[in-house]
Amino acid sequence: MSPSQRIEAAAQRIAPHSTAVDILAVSFAKVLADPHSEKYRKVSLSNPTMKRVAEQTGAMELLHAAGWEHHYGHLLLNVYERPLLQEAVAALQRVQTTSPAYARDRAHVQQELARSRATAQQEREDTERRQLHFAKVPAEPPEGSAGAAKICIHLADNSLVWRRFDSTVDTLRDLLNFVKSLKGAPDSPRLENVTQLPARGLDAQNQLGLSLHHLDLWPAGHVRVSCAA
Repeated sequence: MSPSQRIEAAAQRIAPHSTAVDILAVSFAKVLADPHSEKYRKVSLSNPTMKRVAEQTGAMELLHAAGWEHHYGHLLLNVYERPLLQEAVAALQRVQTTSPAYARDRAHVQQELARSRATAQQEREDTERRQLHFAKVPAEPPEGSAGAAKICIHLADNSLVWRRFDSTVDTLRDLLNFVKSLKGAPDSPRLENVTQLPARGLDAQNQLGLSLHHLDLWPAGHVRVSCAA
């Protein structure tokens, strides 16, 4: 098999791995643009990105066919043959423009990337929202201070969060802001006083200004959080 045939065969084998195709196409183009730069002619197999590329079917065959050789844990382009690299770039570009396997994988990669970005954006917005609510929460009184109420927040995932409040000054609004600052709490939480049964709903419309002492959440209390209907 000639070098050109080896390049074409390797490019077709790597086609279902679109990210590897794109990275190799860019890497080869950089060598063509600056053939004397060692950083482009040397491939570190310990680099996480290149390690993932090298693990894909056809990648190592393509690198070898284009002239790279193993050298103490690296791949090194000792002999620069411009026509071979040009053929490698052309073969990868054909894959990018004509291969159904490449197109399917690239579409999947783009969907995953979009989903990841949307999740990250949602997490940033959620963090900002929680920080805004936490900024409105009064300072926590010291342990054992007069009027301090120890409140246990029961979240929907069964986790518990303890926090002290000044029962004579702090209100349901303060407690609600604290709950909204917790990771995992719903945007519109429903609060219930479950210190004693039966549970009693805490009215976020009409009781916001009432103190925790007035709401029987002193000297300690348990509040269950759920999503408001």
